[in-house]
Amino acid sequence: MAMKMNLEEVKEVLYDITAMFFHGAAVIWAEQINTKPPLPYITLKIGSIQRTAFPFIAADGGRYYPCQTTLEINLYTKGRPVTVEAHVTGNYANTAAPDLMDFFNFAESEEITDMMAKKGIEVTLIPPVRDLTALLNDSKYRYRAMAEAAVTFVQEADGRYGINGISAAPNSSGGGTPEMAEAVIETIKEVEIKDVTGGGNIDDEK
Repeated sequence: MAMKMNLEEVKEVLYDITAMFFHGAAVIWAEQINTKPPLPYITLKIGSIQRTAFPFIAADGGRYYPCQTTLEINLYTKGRPVTVEAHVTGNYANTAAPDLMDFFNFAESEEITDMMAKKGIEVTLIPPVRDLTALLNDSKYRYRAMAEAAVTFVQEADGRYGINGISAAPNSSGGGTPEMAEAVIETIKEVEIKDVTGGGNIDDEK
């Protein structure tokens, strides 16, 4: 069984690998209210979450659901300074799309896929990488590229109330209680069977 994760933990991993590659840029979640940082910067956004109808049942009775979502990543950048005969012209070449493609080459590299696999997460680019550059005024462009990735992970839904896998109870929206999160499913581990022939009792392990 792959390592179980909840969505908040998955988001932390996605943020970390993005910041690991774009170490010279600000990385923010699109849903948060932030002051727009200076270029370059990256925004991340998680899409709808899909979950299989039926869970995997582990040997200990734990329930685990394979889940899938999408990660939308937008890169905003100045681009590459244009030079002519070793002189900077003040203009910038649009490198948004190739710079974002470099990130997915990194995210799907052997080193990163191995690191993600240990956490039970897989990230795969959903082509294409779109160049969404727009003209802000008559003389200035806003260099932007956007792409989506499929993200798969396994979420635990264990316990009597199915919330043993959450990081804290109640959650940030007031859902659940510590008692619910700690409640376990009681299972019968040993059954005593009486020998009707008079030979005594037999313990049958299940």
